[in-house]
Amino acid sequence: MWYLATNETDVFHYGELFEGANVTTGQPKLDYFETKEDLIAALATYNQEYSEPDNGEVDVPPLPEE
Repeated sequence: MWYLATNETDVFHYGELFEGANVTTGQPKLDYFETKEDLIAALATYNQEYSEPDNGEVDVPPLPEE
């Protein structure tokens, strides 16, 4: 399942939900979708493009040796 939380103008939070997960948002609209394709279609109605999440992966340089 996928979700889209939006104010329908300039805030678009979306992602995949796993079983048992809950979404809490301050956005006035929260929609759920069965497929990623349905989410992408909904984003398109707002002229928004889907982009894959980075999953918090950050390139961090190694610590200098002591």
